[in-house]
Amino acid sequence: MIKRLYPLLGGMFISVTAIAQSTNDALLYSPNQPQGTARTQALGGAGIGLGGDYSSAHLNPAGIAIFKTGEFHVSGGVGISQNTSTYLGNGSLDNKGNRSNFQMPSIGLVMATNKNNGASTWNNISFSLGMQRVANYNNEIAIAGNNKKSSYADVWVDDLFDGSKATQALGYDLGFATGLIADYQPTTGNKQPMALSSPSRQIGGLASIQQRGTLKTEGGLNEYTFAVGGNYGDRLYIGASINLPSINYKENLSWSEDDATGSDANNFKYFDYYKNLKRTGLGFGGKLGILYKVSDHFRLGGTFVTPTWYSIHDSYTSELYSDIEDGRKEVGAISLDQTQGYPVENDYNYTAPLRAGAGASYFFGNLQEPKTVQGFITADYEYVNQSSGKFKMSDNRSGQNVLNNNISAVYKATSNVRVGAEVKFLAMYAVRAGFAAYGNPYSNDAYNAGVDASRKVYSGGLGLRTKGLYVDATYSYTQGKDRYQPYTVYEAALTPQAATMDFARSNIVLSVGFKF
Repeated sequence: MIKRLYPLLGGMFISVTAIAQSTNDALLYSPNQPQGTARTQALGGAGIGLGGDYSSAHLNPAGIAIFKTGEFHVSGGVGISQNTSTYLGNGSLDNKGNRSNFQMPSIGLVMATNKNNGASTWNNISFSLGMQRVANYNNEIAIAGNNKKSSYADVWVDDLFDGSKATQALGYDLGFATGLIADYQPTTGNKQPMALSSPSRQIGGLASIQQRGTLKTEGGLNEYTFAVGGNYGDRLYIGASINLPSINYKENLSWSEDDATGSDANNFKYFDYYKNLKRTGLGFGGKLGILYKVSDHFRLGGTFVTPTWYSIHDSYTSELYSDIEDGRKEVGAISLDQTQGYPVENDYNYTAPLRAGAGASYFFGNLQEPKTVQGFITADYEYVNQSSGKFKMSDNRSGQNVLNNNISAVYKATSNVRVGAEVKFLAMYAVRAGFAAYGNPYSNDAYNAGVDASRKVYSGGLGLRTKGLYVDATYSYTQGKDRYQPYTVYEAALTPQAATMDFARSNIVLSVGFKF
């Protein structure tokens, strides 16, 4: 177990078994990107101490209590992600992944009931209902390199001894059906399975293999929220929300290996492997918030986000096509033939960590004269303990414990900072800019090799507002580094070094809103 734990702790997308959840899955449900309306994204995602925007329902529900009129808005946009990898010394060939997608960052309705207008009464109560995309999964990773130690098929051999029947159907059974995995007679006199594509574990003299992998992901994490906020004396605002996050995630892995020597005497020429995952899930959580106007020019806010409880369903299929130079040419097999036509399915639960945040805003200019130049500066601080995420798998308690222990070791508590500013002139036009820094979720111990996966976001935008209509446009650019571990082998020495990733994403968002 210790040998296996080391590579498990070493990087991303690492599974306890071939179909189990990975340590990296914990980050899928812990957003690290600006979200919300175009206005909020232009401010770097800051808004805990601001209020007055629909995104407050998802950042700090007390902020919707500032509304005294109704409002409906819809946002649309385009996301463009790019990744450049370095794997096994290769950082120039087949190492670029690009993905673009249309997205709907938010849509929402705010309704206000005005009752009073005094300094010592509840002046109004506001309600909001809507959706906000809190994570965008559309991405592509491409890696390539020459491996002299192991093959992806080594994982399937391991699964024969340490995996379920369902796990074997996605890998080992396909390898055996195509001849890629075969029994051989070692000096002990016992037959043992081997992967003909493995430089270290097979006996055909294979020196090295050329590996190429592409991981395409799509979908998102959408949070549906009902929020209510109260305004006491136009100074104190409190709010709460009920949140129902919905997971829609797809993952398509294409993995190819070729005999790098080109020899016909190694009993292996190539294989192409495809694995598809479809994941759906529904969660439940809540938020509590407070916002206080210290003065007309200064506001303070705080928010608390409860842990979010998810129920998740995974569905897997896979295909393998191999040529082992035995005269049959390419031989193919699909997992559906091993499972009576059904995908391999898995149900489990996950609890995402609680979050807490605080924010402050300072307003400048003559606030009594709308046509004069005025604006604000706002900043947020957010705390989240990534290591406290927990999986619950009722049919695999041992795997659950290993996975949760790995999460505790791999991740740590992080701090996120978001800052934004807006300048408004002629009572109609606004210019905005923002910056966000999301902390490195990985611990700094030897298991993670000091990987810094922090991300920085730069944003800017324009706005036009009239009495009944507003239009906001924003561009944001996210950059950071990460790792991608394509597979781990039971023998830690055979696990390839993780690929290093340079990540960048551009978001273009347009929001249109109507006041009533």
